[in-house]
This record gives sequence, C-alpha cells and structure tokens, in this order.
Amino acid sequence: MTRIELDDAQLARVQDEGRRIALQLSTAPAWRPGEGADTRPVPGHISGIALVFDDATATFDGGVAPGDCIGAVREARLQHDGQLVRDLPVPAEWTGAITLELTLRNGVGLQVRAQRMCARRADDSRFTESLAC
Repeated sequence: MTRIELDDAQLARVQDEGRRIALQLSTAPAWRPGEGADTRPVPGHISGIALVFDDATATFDGGVAPGDCIGAVREARLQHDGQLVRDLPVPAEWTGAITLELTLRNGVGLQVRAQRMCARRADDSRFTESLAC
C-alpha cells in the first residue's frame, strides 16, 4: 500500500458538488513498500490521487472560489476522529469526523469537514521513485 503526504503535494482541482467535495492531486510525496529482502519504504512521488469527501462542507479563506485553489500545498493538517494523520494510505476509506485544512503556497486556504473520505489512485496513476542519495 502506498502512503502519501499532503505537504508539498500539488493540488490540481477542487470540485464543490454540494455535500461532496473532491480534491485532485496531480502529484504528492509518497512511499511504497520495499520489495524482496529490503523491506524499507521506497520514497518518491505519485501522480493522480483523488480525495473525495462525502457529507462534507468546504470553507475557502478570503472568499476565493474552488477554482482558485490550485498549486503547491505549503501546509496540510488532516484529522480523523480527533487523531492527527501524518501520512495517508492510498487507497483508503474512512468514516467518522474528518477535517482537512490546507494552505497553499499562494496563500489560499481551504478547510473541509466531512463524515466520510475516500482516497484513491486514478487508473493512470504512477509512482516515480526518488533518485536522491
């Protein structure tokens, strides 16, 4: 199972469909499980992640529209039933009190409160291993 971090992710689109809020990440920092004898997580980036929140409400700082919420995430805070989530497994499906607060590098802020969240990979999602030493 791949795990992602929301800090430094690239938010490509926010769709506010009433009680459903969908966030599309073009890329996010990620780790996939190691293989064979080396079980250490492999760092990299993953493309094509969707976070879908149901029974949800969204608040946009400064009166910006959902279409203004694109770009690099400077800071993210995700809570599930009051517990801080540092890295998110993908795929995942959660129910309970979910709160996501994002601040983008362009200063735009977004808060989502929901009772259900689904994190999934797009069909063309790819994991790219980091080549950093």
